[in-house]
Amino acid sequence: MKWYQSFRARLILTMFPVVAGITIATLVLAEWKFMESYRRLFEEQFDSQISSYSSGKKKRTEALSKILDKLAHEPELIASISKKDFSDASRLLRSELEHLTSDRILSDLPGASLMRQGGPPLAPPQLPRPNGDDKDKDKEKDAKDRLRDHPLNRLPLSQLPYIAMIDPEGNFLLSPKKNNSGGRDILPPTLPAALPRESSTSAEFRRKSGKLQWLGDRKLADVLKEQEIGYLRVEFGEDNRYEQVREVYITPVRDPKSGQFLGAILFGLPLQVLAEKVLYEQTKHSDLGEIMSGVWVEEGLVSTTIPKEEREIVAAHIADSIHHTHKTQRGMTISIHGERHQIYYRVLNPGSPFPLAAQVNLYPLTAMDKELADLRWDVGMLGVVSLAIALVAVLYISRGLSGPVSEIVSGTHEIEHGNYDVRVPVRRRDELGRLAASFNEMAAGLALQEKYRSVLNAVADRTVAEQLITQSGTLGGEIRHVTMLFCDIRGFTAITENMPPADVIDLLNEHMTALTDVAYRHGGIVDKFVGDLIMVLFGAPLSTGEDAQRAVQCAQDMLRVRRELNEVSRHSLEIGIGLATGSVVAGCMGSDQRLSYTVLGHRVNLASRLCSIAQAGEIIMDQETYTDSQSIIHAEPMPPMQLKGISEPVHPWRVAPVRAA
Repeated sequence: MKWYQSFRARLILTMFPVVAGITIATLVLAEWKFMESYRRLFEEQFDSQISSYSSGKKKRTEALSKILDKLAHEPELIASISKKDFSDASRLLRSELEHLTSDRILSDLPGASLMRQGGPPLAPPQLPRPNGDDKDKDKEKDAKDRLRDHPLNRLPLSQLPYIAMIDPEGNFLLSPKKNNSGGRDILPPTLPAALPRESSTSAEFRRKSGKLQWLGDRKLADVLKEQEIGYLRVEFGEDNRYEQVREVYITPVRDPKSGQFLGAILFGLPLQVLAEKVLYEQTKHSDLGEIMSGVWVEEGLVSTTIPKEEREIVAAHIADSIHHTHKTQRGMTISIHGERHQIYYRVLNPGSPFPLAAQVNLYPLTAMDKELADLRWDVGMLGVVSLAIALVAVLYISRGLSGPVSEIVSGTHEIEHGNYDVRVPVRRRDELGRLAASFNEMAAGLALQEKYRSVLNAVADRTVAEQLITQSGTLGGEIRHVTMLFCDIRGFTAITENMPPADVIDLLNEHMTALTDVAYRHGGIVDKFVGDLIMVLFGAPLSTGEDAQRAVQCAQDMLRVRRELNEVSRHSLEIGIGLATGSVVAGCMGSDQRLSYTVLGHRVNLASRLCSIAQAGEIIMDQETYTDSQSIIHAEPMPPMQLKGISEPVHPWRVAPVRAA
């Protein structure tokens, strides 16, 4: 038996997959729980940031929308735009938008409160209409000086509002110029100096496209049915080094009578990034890693916390996800420079005609991957220790199990080789102990059965004994065609008359043992021993189809064996043999306590009478035996004779000297 077929190997091969499976399942569950905790943490941060943004947007939208919508319905503004008098239209817009800018932009900037303390009103002064008078010129000059010192002019370019007017085709109607003193935009001479100015970011946006980028080939009148809010990405600074996202309000202006679309007021505010900076600073030194934020707009990512070299990668993944999955909110894992990162995004303006924009949170999974690696190592080592403990336990348990099993296997091999005296020790009180005790009981039972079989074989022929065992101890009577052989010692009484009884028994045992071996070699059944006579059957209880021929060959072999035995034995014996063939009654006969398998009938008596007339060294057979075996022997007929107990004369045959069979 190969090693892997042993009980111990099977137990080990069964236990190891179980322990390994439990370890792997534990690791997978722990990783899932761990990653789920990370995911929940960052989703909560993302939702908190989105909620904060949404809350701020709602407040801004409610206030700005009402004011801008009110401006769009001002009769004087509508009349100026209808007459294409944009100078007058800009003057009308100026006062309201200046107050709006002051309230919404400056209030959100750090230091805005300092600007208000002790300074002039935040709204720029009104400039008088020019009429050529010297007094008006002085007033205009004084207003310009105060306008130059206004807090709006002290704001960085990135914080200036974006104010423009758009015609029905989407073209910008106001065009600033650059001065040569500091890079700020100034207004063309044809427009009043107090017109709300475009920042450099709005100029850059308009420079990239002469009309709204998202409009395409469509007309603004066909798209802008009501006020829309969107997000635009603009660049500013030297070589456009800085990027910014503007929250833009486009308010349609219509003729109240005809409903004709006259154009639109475009008012844009910079989207504050204080929240993403605060979140970044709060998480930068945490064990989980920093959370970086940004806004994806116009296929690009604008962020103050995400490194520039990573923005294009993140922006490409978000664009691919939005364009292919059309999901407005999603989380996904990407690889940046060989390190895994998690992205969460949510579209800020789903369904808007503006370019889609999305709030983006990015955080590296380096810390989580390290934690996972440590977790895998710890669980792996725990699994190895568990396997080692399981191996020791299996070896100990299998030794306690395989030891008794091996002893029982060895005992079965002994029984297989005929050693029914083998016993195995009973060392336990469990199932294996009961198995060992049952084995010992079985061995004792087999030993007793073998003794019975030995005794049965000694008192009955082996074939008959096997038939009796097979057929539950009985062989019913039946008519069979049988050849009977009777072999008797000539002059036995005279030879043994003066011999001691023990010597007589030894002589008979020697003689009968030799003849019995000859009978078995030829397939005969030793029916009985009667004194010095042995009776052998061929054809009962089983027939070979060549019973007569086997009987004749057996008789010839008996004569040969007896002659050989005479050469070495102390006593020389001569035998005569008689053979007869015919139908007889065969079966077990006797009493309830003692049965004997034998045959009865006329042909049995005939065989006995032929044996009695056979001389020393002769074989006498009847006509039927000769007919069945004449192909293998040479016999000569004897004169008809009347035998005792036989009513009709018998025509016997005497076998001539033996030929080669």
